[in-house]
Amino acid sequence: MAGKSLTDVEVRGLKAEPGQRLVIYDQKAKGLCLRVSPTSKSWSFIYRPKGELRQKRFTIGDYPAWPLSAAREKALALRRRVQDGGDPVLEAKVRRDALTFGKLVERYMANHGKKIRSAREYQQLLDKDVLPTLRDRRVDEISRPEVGILLDDVAKRAPVVANRVMSVMSSVFSWAVSEGLAQSNPVTGLKKRGTEKPKERHLDDDEIRKLWAGLETTAPLYKDILRLILLLGARPGEVAGMRREEIDLDKAVWRLPADRVKTKTAHVLPLVGEALAIVTRLCEGKRAGHLFSTTKGKAPTSQDLAKAFERTRGVLKEPATPHDLRRTAATIMSRLDIDRLTIAYVLNHGSTIRATVTGSTYDKHDFLPQKTRALEALDAQVAFVLTGETPPGNVTAIRRSVP
Repeated sequence: MAGKSLTDVEVRGLKAEPGQRLVIYDQKAKGLCLRVSPTSKSWSFIYRPKGELRQKRFTIGDYPAWPLSAAREKALALRRRVQDGGDPVLEAKVRRDALTFGKLVERYMANHGKKIRSAREYQQLLDKDVLPTLRDRRVDEISRPEVGILLDDVAKRAPVVANRVMSVMSSVFSWAVSEGLAQSNPVTGLKKRGTEKPKERHLDDDEIRKLWAGLETTAPLYKDILRLILLLGARPGEVAGMRREEIDLDKAVWRLPADRVKTKTAHVLPLVGEALAIVTRLCEGKRAGHLFSTTKGKAPTSQDLAKAFERTRGVLKEPATPHDLRRTAATIMSRLDIDRLTIAYVLNHGSTIRATVTGSTYDKHDFLPQKTRALEALDAQVAFVLTGETPPGNVTAIRRSVP
């Protein structure tokens, strides 16, 4: 099989005309083959099992989910198996023959779930909306129309949830294809069931007052989490997962490790005013562990927060989510004339912080003083909204000091 030494740039730029299919073999990883159609690109491994004359094709996965480097690594691993007498296609068939969707989910969570920050949410969606229908179905028998019908049923209740279910199912099947546990992903080609509007919702002052009061009737666990989201502008999942080890009361900061942060970089938030009071209370008598725990001893999930927040919707003018409290915090800081870069550092928006070479490579300042002033201003403004008392004079100073 004549081939060429592929590059990332070349693979990315390859295109096939309508009705055309390109087949390119890679020189660096013998047997690695890229097939390009007008609508997709996929990697496969071509080999001949020992003692057989006929070649076989093992599907690795789609590009760009499988970049060139990962496809080469997989092809080299498969070649070693063949040289040891293995037959990847036959082995995969044996595994598929007895593999049900329920067992596939178990393997996915055990092997791949630990790499996913939202693994618990994935499992909850699967448990509620997918496994009751597909648990005992053989993976190789699940069809695209069948998945479409399942998503339609979910969409009747909650169109946006149907989109999340679709995304989770696609992730499970893509992993199965890459591991040789499924021949194809039946979710591929399906369209989202729900139309999602751009996220613009934030609470006005009247809603903040009513929500704050309404949270008094909510379980203390969720009352504190939701208030901290507003006071810190932090991501709901990061607040819900707050641990005692992350809190430095002496320096009044919350240090989030990289493995708990969406951007995969450690994040430090100052604790001021009401947020500091809440966290100090929660830390009393604790040396380690979650500050927020459900009855099962685990941190609340995003769905837990959504359910708790749903109970307060009667005080709001229109539906909102916990994440909208984060957007509300950003909006208030913007109203206080705090510059957008400082707000981005408070929110830990990597796309803004690292938008330039300077931000991504050279500027290593942690912006802690600026974040402290911004959160002090936010705390004072929220207090003013709640009580009607004039904010302390330092709020005006903050407006002047932040460019």
